[in-house]
Amino acid sequence: MVDVLITVVELQSMEDQIRFDIFDWLKTRSVVNGGVFTRDELSYGYSFKGKTIHLMGASGIWIPKGFECPISITTTTKGPYNDGFREDGILQYSYRGKDPQHRENRGLRLACNRHIPLIYFISIKPSYYNAVWPIFILRDNPETLSVDAAIDISLDNPLGEYGNNEDIFSESALSVRRYITRQTKQRLHQSAFREHVLSAYDRQCTICRLQHPELLDAAHIIPDTELQGDPIVNNGLSLCKIHHSAYDQNILGISPDYTVHIRKDLLDEIDGPMLKHGFQELDLTNITLPSRKKDRPDRDRLADRFDRFRTA
Repeated sequence: MVDVLITVVELQSMEDQIRFDIFDWLKTRSVVNGGVFTRDELSYGYSFKGKTIHLMGASGIWIPKGFECPISITTTTKGPYNDGFREDGILQYSYRGKDPQHRENRGLRLACNRHIPLIYFISIKPSYYNAVWPIFILRDNPETLSVDAAIDISLDNPLGEYGNNEDIFSESALSVRRYITRQTKQRLHQSAFREHVLSAYDRQCTICRLQHPELLDAAHIIPDTELQGDPIVNNGLSLCKIHHSAYDQNILGISPDYTVHIRKDLLDEIDGPMLKHGFQELDLTNITLPSRKKDRPDRDRLADRFDRFRTA
């Protein structure tokens, strides 16, 4: 009996170790991929001590081989379930099927009871996913075939008002949860916008053709704080970080005929190879356009933004 107990404890400890190692891996990869993961890298890209750990599988509630609890839950773009965040910041996630005793549904319940953190993958287009972690299962709802979950809302207690300290955590926990959920959803929208824009531009800077995705941004033509600043591809430009900053600071502009214009005072300045090759030689050149016409920059938005450049 003691030997079995030790084995279970060791198993839980190993699972915890793997989970937190995976969280570090996701964070590192997010710097490179902008927070958008392909299904291939989630299925085959992570290795722990020489062993491949699949972070995603055929089922939305994914329990890797040898694990007791799920490592991740997934929502796909055209899935059969109505998963999503509610106004109170809670993620309502559906069971698999209608049997509360299905192995995967029991896995969610076990994660709830043990307060084990999971990863939530949200599909933004086929085979591409945003990742949110850590997600905690707060409550099991067999009567509605679902669970309530939340992004780590903890101040001192990850269960918040669902735990034993209901009188201590109430409106405070609710406010924190709403805030974190709002910030997370904003980040997810930004990374989804980046993925769609970079994909449209074949993952290169539209001005200098740099092809290193980790050095590329999706720049808004009209800022997202304004009326026409929709997070859509034709309000976006794929720009390297230098040209993105220059665009935001009106050092360069792009006219409605897709021509690059460098600020006049920089054309006469002598400063070195970066200024010469990175800016001066690009004056009056044409940007590289997306192959699909519907993805090309909106000319009216470009005209509005170009007027600002000329008067800056």
